[in-house]
Amino acid sequence: MSDRDRLDESLRTIAKGAGVSFIGAFIGLGLGYLSRIIIARWLGAEDYGLISLGYAALMIGATLSLVGLPAGIQRYISFYKGKGDKGRIKGTILGALKISVPISLIAGSIFFFYADRISIHVFHSTELTPILKIFAIAIPFLVLTDNAIYATIGFQDARYRVYVVDLFQNIFKLLAIVALLILGFGVMGAAWGWVLAIVLTPFLAFYFLEKRVFPIFSTEVKAISVNRELFSFSLPLIFTMVAGMVIGWMDTLMLGYFLSASAVGIYNAALPTARLVMVATKSISVLFVPVASELYAKNRGQELRSIYTAVTKWILSLALPVFLLMVLFSESIMRIMFGAEYVGGATALSILAFAFFFSSVISPAVFILQVYGKTKIIMVLYFVAAAVNCALNIFLIPRYGVNGAAITTALQSLLGIIYLFVVWRLGGVQPFRLNQLKPVFASIIAVLVVYVATKYIIGESLIALIVMLFVFIILYFFLLLIFKSFEEDDLMIMRAIDERLGTKSDWLRKIIRKFV
Repeated sequence: MSDRDRLDESLRTIAKGAGVSFIGAFIGLGLGYLSRIIIARWLGAEDYGLISLGYAALMIGATLSLVGLPAGIQRYISFYKGKGDKGRIKGTILGALKISVPISLIAGSIFFFYADRISIHVFHSTELTPILKIFAIAIPFLVLTDNAIYATIGFQDARYRVYVVDLFQNIFKLLAIVALLILGFGVMGAAWGWVLAIVLTPFLAFYFLEKRVFPIFSTEVKAISVNRELFSFSLPLIFTMVAGMVIGWMDTLMLGYFLSASAVGIYNAALPTARLVMVATKSISVLFVPVASELYAKNRGQELRSIYTAVTKWILSLALPVFLLMVLFSESIMRIMFGAEYVGGATALSILAFAFFFSSVISPAVFILQVYGKTKIIMVLYFVAAAVNCALNIFLIPRYGVNGAAITTALQSLLGIIYLFVVWRLGGVQPFRLNQLKPVFASIIAVLVVYVATKYIIGESLIALIVMLFVFIILYFFLLLIFKSFEEDDLMIMRAIDERLGTKSDWLRKIIRKFV
């Protein structure tokens, strides 16, 4: 097999997973977003803020319990898959469970029994206590789910993450929340609906792992312990995950400490909306790390560098137009989706959208460092970002409120430039090419046309925004053709997605080929 054929095979693997993951992530984020909208509009900003603080506690507890293991699970399963070592694959999965599950039980107990002290002494709110207790129950179940899901991803199969997390968990969560709110259980019902979905998820996750991917309980394969390697790889990442937790949740926690639950609610309407910019990144990265790890294990460095560049282009092309639309229509989005009470978060939405767009484009560099095993470098850089995040939050939130929290996130995200530099120093490669300017120009032109038409001709409403979104997609695709943004790799990617999803885009590829 030629180098080009091997590169095509790697890109096709990522593309197949990205196609499934993109659709799943899009549906999952849509369902999760709808759950948040329902809670926010039904209960108001203050109660929605309490739910957001409870969810933050859940994620903090789960992150600490996982002690950096998800990255280790992905890397070592992919690595030993490349070497055909089933014993060490099984040892990786069982080792991760033995480490993380006991810690999750301790973390859940701490949050449950100390909920009252945390609520009163940190957030100055007695109403938060029962919410924290409810979310504390979910910590061990979320940890179990992550272990199983990251194991399936290590086998370079993104389907089960889509089935379990994006679809099952989000559908059940939405239905449970709506049912309990209709029955009159209020904020407690919203919390229980969210948690019940998480409690049921690991059962389905382990079913797919055991029956469809790699049996760990019924197989006769003898587990070979890799606990030392797994722990050595993951230990620096626990500090990285703690730093990432600080970066991800400190703004919400400090808003609760310095301001009010209402401010937390407004900010957490803008925050998940801005994170929609990262749908492309999450979809592509699901299989980027496992595929890159396998290439690294086989010493196929040139292919690894090539997929680094290709993946960066895909993310840029998909994330940039979403970011631009979100900035230009920020006030309309907040008012239409959440209500007039949340319009004060429009500026924060624009700032956060920039932060997540920049982070999306930089993210492949972080994954490359992870594949190289340079987890200590990642740890140091995460701690620098976390320190900057804490300092800026303390300084800006009391002065600028929710906008101060958003500015902090944006400034901290700019530190991602360092990852690009480190990867360039280590591997002599950077992911940007001049042809990546073509989708940039296409995005800017398409967004400006849609913005002018909506603002000055059609008017702003939910129906108008939906219609103009489809207009934008058609216009953006047309401009990509005119600028000859597509390459042979992109056509191959489309074929790979067709194979995975059973779709037929032959007619579309014929059109694109005329402009290649």
